Amino acid sequence: MLDWVAETLGLAVLREGERGEVQCNRAAQTLLGTPTCPSLVIALEQILGPEPRGSALLDVLSRARRGERIELLGRDDARALLSSHRPGRAQLVVARGAAAAARNADLAANVSHELANALGAIAGWARLAREGERVGEALELIEKSADSAWHAARKLLDDVGGARRRTADVIDLSTFVEDAAKLLAPKAAAKSVEVKTRVEPGVRIRGDRGAAWSIVWNLAANAVEALTRGGNVELRLSARGDQALLAVEDDGPGMSPEQRLRAFEPYFTTKPSGTGLGLALVKRAVGELEGEIELHTHVGLGTRFNITFPLAPEQAQPGRRSAGTKRSSGVYYAETLTGRILVVDDDTSLREMIAAALAMRGAEVVAVGSPEAALAENGPFALAVLDLRLPELAGDVLAARLRAAGLVQRVLLVTGMEPPEHYAPGGEPNAVLRKPFELEQLFEEIARLLPSRPSQSAAG
Repeated sequence: MLDWVAETLGLAVLREGERGEVQCNRAAQTLLGTPTCPSLVIALEQILGPEPRGSALLDVLSRARRGERIELLGRDDARALLSSHRPGRAQLVVARGAAAAARNADLAANVSHELANALGAIAGWARLAREGERVGEALELIEKSADSAWHAARKLLDDVGGARRRTADVIDLSTFVEDAAKLLAPKAAAKSVEVKTRVEPGVRIRGDRGAAWSIVWNLAANAVEALTRGGNVELRLSARGDQALLAVEDDGPGMSPEQRLRAFEPYFTTKPSGTGLGLALVKRAVGELEGEIELHTHVGLGTRFNITFPLAPEQAQPGRRSAGTKRSSGVYYAETLTGRILVVDDDTSLREMIAAALAMRGAEVVAVGSPEAALAENGPFALAVLDLRLPELAGDVLAARLRAAGLVQRVLLVTGMEPPEHYAPGGEPNAVLRKPFELEQLFEEIARLLPSRPSQSAAG
């Protein structure tokens, strides 16, 4: 009964088993950002924060195992109840606080907004490609929109999993502005809106790619949406001194003084179908990139946003890749992968995509959707690519069993969450790849993990 109530209400539950092992539900895994169940001490440290620690936590656990019920207040107003569910064994039940719930709701809304923008562009260009118009350009822009969705999904997974690190890439803002104008072409054409660009090439800034794209895309899309029928939108970008100057201007209806005051307020919108998130996301992203934004608008005279960013340092030259910059796919597609590879993932579309991509590179691929099917295959395999969060069995546990059965030695674990600190004995991966990933990243990891081919002497 408790398990049903916990799942229904989203309560995180961790219990010590007969031999002291810890069992936990999905809510606990999500709360703690791990696909495995940590010890109660580790869980309490993460939930409660800096205090109490060490011997104090052990004392609290000891009292709970003796039957005492202990209520604790954690971070973000989370409430935890520590008690005994059987003689000598403790149980921890955690209810998330209102602050965490509100933050998660805000995060989900923001990411949903970003994904909706990307999917809208994909749908528009896919329609044009199906009609046989501008097919090559459509495919290129669909890929760019998918990349935008990729970054939005990564942001969500990182924040939910507790990994709030952001890479500082060198970003070609000139390309972003031109891409945004192209992606908006189907929507602009449907409204007879002309989108013009005046872009100085090679204007580069440093920061998070997702934040930079969010600024350009949301401002440009908002400008097109502000025009009912006809009109003009202009995107301008230039470098002056040590600053990048971006301007997005439309000749639409403009804003009243009251609307201007609330323009950056989350969920405020004057559009019937608007979410009120676009400009709130822009303001937050501008702050992340250490920029400044100004709004100029008058009723009947249109709207202009002026944004300034620090330019990337002079030593960040084009062609010099920083951590997190997208790879040039041609390098990795040219390499051949040899050997048998086992792919295990319960997501059919992802499993088939990985299998097809590896087969195109020359590998012999066996792809299955469950641990049971994987263990029934005939080995050996040069490498196993395993989803860490399989419903029936965790990927690291499956890795240990595959190794014990002599089916595989090298393992690449794939996960959308932060990797756990401890793996099942014998299930330690040779590498971990975070979802969502690009094919180039997958190819690079697999090429690195596969046994080296013996060198062949040149003939003739």
